[in-house]
Amino acid sequence: MNDFIQFAVLGLGVGGVYAIAAQGLVLTYRGSGVLNLAHGAMALLGAALYTELHEDQGAPLLVSFAIPIAVCALLGLLIYFGVMRLLRRASPLARLVATLGVLGVLQASSGLRYGTEIEFVAPILPSHTWEPWGGVKVGSDRIYLLLIAAGVTVLLWAVYRFTAFGRSTSAVAENERSAAALGVSSDVVAAANWALGGALAAVAGVLVVPITGFAPGTLALLIVPVLASAMIGSFASFPLTLLGGAVIGVAQSLMGRYVHTTGWADSAPFLVIIALLALRGRALPLRGFLTDRLPRVGTGRIAAGPVVTGLVVVSALILLLPVNGVNALTTTFVVAVIALSVVVVTGYAGQVSLAQYAFAGIGAFVSARLAQTQGLPFWAAFVAGVVAAVPVGLLFALPALRTRGVNLAVATLGLALAVERLVLGNKDYTGGFAGTVVKPPALFGFSLDSTAHPERYAFLCLTLFAVAALLVANLRRGRAGRRLLATRANERAAASLGIGTVGAKLYAFALAGAIAAAAGVLLAFRYPNVGFTGYSVFDSMNIVVLTFLGGVGYIGGALLAGGLAVGGALTELVMNLIDLNKYATLATSVALILIVINDPNGMAFRLTRIASALRELLPDRWRGTDVTEPVDVAETGASPTRSTPRQLVVDNLTVRFGGVVALNGVGLTVRPGEIVGLIGPNGAGKTTLIDSVTGFCRTSEGRITLDGEDVGSLSARRRALAGLGRSFQNLELFEDMTVADNLRSACDERDAFAYVSGLFLSRRRPLPPLAQRVARDFELADDLHRLPGELSYGRRRLLAIARAVARHPSILLLDEPAAGLDEHETAELGGLLRRIAEEWGTGILLVEHDMGLVMSLCDRLIVLDFGTLLMEGPPDDVREDERVRAAYLGRARDRADDEEPASMEEPKAEVKP
Repeated sequence: MNDFIQFAVLGLGVGGVYAIAAQGLVLTYRGSGVLNLAHGAMALLGAALYTELHEDQGAPLLVSFAIPIAVCALLGLLIYFGVMRLLRRASPLARLVATLGVLGVLQASSGLRYGTEIEFVAPILPSHTWEPWGGVKVGSDRIYLLLIAAGVTVLLWAVYRFTAFGRSTSAVAENERSAAALGVSSDVVAAANWALGGALAAVAGVLVVPITGFAPGTLALLIVPVLASAMIGSFASFPLTLLGGAVIGVAQSLMGRYVHTTGWADSAPFLVIIALLALRGRALPLRGFLTDRLPRVGTGRIAAGPVVTGLVVVSALILLLPVNGVNALTTTFVVAVIALSVVVVTGYAGQVSLAQYAFAGIGAFVSARLAQTQGLPFWAAFVAGVVAAVPVGLLFALPALRTRGVNLAVATLGLALAVERLVLGNKDYTGGFAGTVVKPPALFGFSLDSTAHPERYAFLCLTLFAVAALLVANLRRGRAGRRLLATRANERAAASLGIGTVGAKLYAFALAGAIAAAAGVLLAFRYPNVGFTGYSVFDSMNIVVLTFLGGVGYIGGALLAGGLAVGGALTELVMNLIDLNKYATLATSVALILIVINDPNGMAFRLTRIASALRELLPDRWRGTDVTEPVDVAETGASPTRSTPRQLVVDNLTVRFGGVVALNGVGLTVRPGEIVGLIGPNGAGKTTLIDSVTGFCRTSEGRITLDGEDVGSLSARRRALAGLGRSFQNLELFEDMTVADNLRSACDERDAFAYVSGLFLSRRRPLPPLAQRVARDFELADDLHRLPGELSYGRRRLLAIARAVARHPSILLLDEPAAGLDEHETAELGGLLRRIAEEWGTGILLVEHDMGLVMSLCDRLIVLDFGTLLMEGPPDDVREDERVRAAYLGRARDRADDEEPASMEEPKAEVKP
């Protein structure tokens, strides 16, 4: 028991340091919405400055402590104004990658100045032994560390709760636009929080260095437990962050004492936190969850001429270059394969994974160990390594089912650390001191020894990259690729079309794991003595950086990432032209930051634009075929297949958000071929009703049935498959898919076989007949090849409705479809909706503020006020009802800042037949 208490106290001290650093991370996140992965490197800088000043130069303790804090605070300001402020409109991934660039700069600078040797540092705090009761001995310095962390927490809590600055930070974190309207400068708030965050990182670095020693190569890893501590506090709560740091510190200390298996002390607490995070997450984001635009995505089309030319040129280079050049090409292709896995999971599926080298490590580990211990030939070991990574990929996907964004990035980072520490760093598994030794690979009796025949191994790696690139290109163009892109673009919209976002995420991680593992096998068999140290979390971070630089949504971006890797062809070429030597990492990191700021879509996107511009200069006969989608007018002119007739019945529907009742016992019916209008003042609960009926909002009471079948317990996806379709107020289009592919995504079959066939079958099918008819009816035929962002707002809104219609639902729920349309477009829309109801037999529930459209189009009207059913009846009866008039006029008076609803006496638009 005494040992338990002593080690728990030791852990509390280290946990206090984690908490101090984590509070700084919380500040930068609250102030600017950026997850600063360079936070550990800022602590490293603080520790380095303190060690140099106090230990090496003999400066007074107070000066040695104050200077690192001031420098890191200034560094926080420089990072914000020099990098983050310029990226405030960029995607979260771009900002995350930029912090990795800062991490690289700080680590490289530290390595250049201080090397890699560990330097022991004298204690700062009193370190005498206390014996509070018999036999229990604790170091006083650990108690002081915990008390300092508690003091910092109380101070931060008080400042951010009771001061104007704290309230301004909370306002910016909640809603930056609203805060700006109140006169709060988001720049000032963000900059101040970055400075405070940097100062706290320096404090943590200075306090921890007497415990760990000054180790430039490992201190940046402080970011891992710090991230976990901040996660426990949800990147918002100072007391919970303190608790998180203490829990992690104690758990690591106790596991280091009682668990003797390598890696568990570092990994287990993180795994528990990931599990808790997944449990408290949501399968689908809330209605207000808005993700910034991710980098652009390529089309996946393969230009045969350039590809064949490239293969011929590369093959010639492999045969003609000296060994160093051939090895550089080999490195390029292997790293490019790992980068392809990033393209799949992040570029296509939108899931931020910091674990791709962990998958490569699994492939290397399984294949090499089986080859050595079981005598498997190379090809069998290759297959085993790839297959073994699939369930690991599925395991890594589990957090993605209930978390996203920052939390998902941290979760995958923690899982990657677990693989590194528990498996790849465990000598008991990797062959002990003798290590793992494999025979040179061979296929069909043909030696592929990279030492004796480097050109053969280079051709093997080129072949693997070519095959993997072809599979990824096929994926992009097929049904499975559209599911991934829909999930990436908007999970809510994807689920409303019956797309299984859970299956898409699982598939993306599994496929990405298999691709990365294939590269890991080639890394393992490249040399006889297999090392498992090259699969660290920093390698996983770096491959995301390189792929982002190349173009995370482009296959060519993966190849560029391979060339930019250490030892890659582009890097070696630059090194031969410019002798960067030991400054290569520093130069690469600076270049990364500059490129992210100037072109967050990556180099491949820019090269594609240049190629398109050059193509326009060519004569027409040399440009190739046009890729514009054709529309068969004869087919679209045919009568549409009627929807499966189903009646929607909502009975006693009640929705509560905490103590607020959003809907109170609402009931309604929508019959096949009928248009029912749902009206009411702003805040009446109309959108909440649509969300609850379609499965995006949890109901408290009530029953929802389709033809008598209860669908209230089904997920949003399954309700869509049952025949419920909807549109959204905010459009929620798939921005990286063309208009044609937005419609295709609605019409696609939802079979699981597409995840396999899509990798091998690349035939481009014509637009389905139903989608063709929808495109013609909504006058989108000329825009099929365009991206949604290239359309006017009115046409974007028409596309959102057309996509919902193309799913051919039995019941269609439209949320303010005429918002933003002019009078002519509104009349056209009304005519389209009437035809869809009459000719297709689709029942429509229409939420709309345009009273002219509602009164002239709807068969019945339902009026809501404060979540309660006020009236139901024909439009003429509703128009004359005094209760309805009073509700509209009264709410307009109560909310003078809201736009006054359209008059019920003078319709704005009549339906155009």
